[in-house]
Parts: sequence; structure tokens; C-alpha cells
Amino acid sequence: MERLRVGIIGCGQIAQIMHLPYLMELPHYEIGAVCDISAKVVNTVGEWYGVSDRYVDFEALLAQSDIDIVAILTMDHSDIAEAAAEAGKHLFVEKPFCFDPAEGRRVLSAAARNGVKLMVGYMKRYDPGYEYGMARMRAMDDVRLIRVHDFAGDFTVHEPLYTLVTGDDIPQDVLADGAAKIDAASTKALGPNHTHLSSLYNMLLMLSSHDLSILRGAFGAAEGVLFSDAISPTEILSVLDFGPQRRCVFEAGVWPDYLWWDEQLTAYGKSETISIEFPNPYVKYAPTTVTIQQNEGGSPITKVAPVSHEEAFRLEWLHFYDCICEDREVRTSGADANADVELAVEMVRAIQVR
Repeated sequence: MERLRVGIIGCGQIAQIMHLPYLMELPHYEIGAVCDISAKVVNTVGEWYGVSDRYVDFEALLAQSDIDIVAILTMDHSDIAEAAAEAGKHLFVEKPFCFDPAEGRRVLSAAARNGVKLMVGYMKRYDPGYEYGMARMRAMDDVRLIRVHDFAGDFTVHEPLYTLVTGDDIPQDVLADGAAKIDAASTKALGPNHTHLSSLYNMLLMLSSHDLSILRGAFGAAEGVLFSDAISPTEILSVLDFGPQRRCVFEAGVWPDYLWWDEQLTAYGKSETISIEFPNPYVKYAPTTVTIQQNEGGSPITKVAPVSHEEAFRLEWLHFYDCICEDREVRTSGADANADVELAVEMVRAIQVR
């Protein structure tokens, strides 16, 4: 088996909890280099995983000739992804793919021009529970209403489960510059009339780009946005058009007092309702549950199936290996991810400016 060497750019929580452990475990991969703007983080992670090539400058990692794949696990991805594609590296890009679709198009162009694979880290699309529920939804011929519900709460409840290192040595001006860059991209994407909703837009991308992806995976692309409302600076409600007599209610937000994960994709038919209920993505091996309500023998029946304990983060890396080594199409492509960002822009722009 050919082992692919991966360079990690961005060694924060999701890298430490999910990506690095699975890349170390899987015989398909070798961690070839690590990079983070925090010297403390990159040196600690390098010691934990026995990686000697450590960088605080991503360009230095890209210059390392023996790296096959670059995993971009930072907050803002587009500039690094474009540079990695120009360096001839295959790309694994965490969500959101970008904050401005124009940036995403530049990355897509660079990847195509250099003949590299580009995969976006929508791990829920590789979850066996999602795959089972999605197949059941696709088999329904009478879906009239789709509901996406995603309200996240306290993002620290999982931290006692892991040993983590944080980058408390990053200069404040570096953090400020990064935030300003994201804000500028969001402002450009939304346009002058909706700039004041940039926090809502960023919430939609950071939290619910996963939901846009699972919705696309199950039902294809939305035909348009019929309605949107900003319930608060961190909550959005939209109605999406999925063709004749089929609508999706999309509701998402952040409620800091929540101590549980509250995320479902539900399809309502005349004689069957199927709901895919996702666990906290920071808790390993927690199963995604599929609930089926249907008529059976003249009675209403409810079946609840915890489909599998397989970890979606691990499965997406196995998929990417096959895509590279067997020249397969990537399931969660950059083109689809950029279309998700375009839909997020449309959802926010549909909010009536008072």
C-alpha cells in the first residue's frame, strides 16, 4: 500500500481531536509536517506525533517536496488552499470552504489548472447513519416538506474528554488581522445592504455549512430562496424552494446556554417521516440516529436505529485516499462547497432590510 504524506496547516481543536489521531492510525497516511501560527501548539503537537518538520509559516510547509496532501484546518482557508494547489499538492480543506464565493472560484481554478484533488471536510456526508437515512429519503416519492434544524450551544462541553493544547502565544495583532480578513471577505460577499448581517452570515457558514451540504446530498440543489428572516444576530430562518410542491424550512443558530447538540435533517411524506439526528461532532464514535415513522398494519409505527459507531472523520480520509490513488471523483467537492457558500449568501441577502 502506498502511504501518502500529509502536511497539516492549522493544529487547533479539530486537528487535535479528529484529524491527527486518524491520520496517525490509518496505514494509508503518514504525517509529514505540521504548521500553526502558534509556536507552542506546533511544537507540542509535533512532539506528540513524532513529527520533526514543524512550521509557523505555511509557505515553508508547501515548499516541502515530499508532501502529497495539504490538510488546511485553519479558520480562513482560501489563500492557503490556492497556494497549495499552485504547489501541486492535493487539498483537504475544512469547512467553510471560503467566506466569499469569488475566493472559492480562485481555489477551484488553481486546483483544476494543477490537476490536484480537492476535498472539503464535510464529514457528515460520510457518516453511515446519514448515508442510510439519505437513501431512505431519496426512496420517498411524496416528500413535500424538508426541515433542517441546527441549534448549537456550549462549544466547550467536550473539552474534558481530551488533552488539548491551545495557542495562547499568538500575538493579538495577528489574530486581529485574521479576523479583519474574514470580515472583509464576508462584507464583499454580502454587499453593502447586508453588511450589518455579517455575524449571522459567518454563523451560517461556520455552523451550518454542514447542513447545506447534507441537504444537497439528499435532495440536490435548491432552486432558490423564498424567504429569510434574521431572528437575532445568531439565528436565521429560511424557506428554500426545491421544486413544485416541495419546500425546505431551514432554521439554525447558536444558543450558548445549550449543553446538548440539536441537529436534524427531516423529510416529511404522506405516509412516512424520516429524521436523521446528528450527535456532537466533537465526541468520537457517537452514532447518528435515524428515526422512521410510518404506517404499518393500520397502526403508526416508530423505529429508531442507531446505525453505526464508525467515525465519519475517519471514513472521509479513507474516501480521499481512494480518490487520489484510484482517481475517483470526490464526494464533497470544492464546486459543491462553493455552491453552498453561494446559497448562504442568497439566504442572507433574502432578509428584508428595514
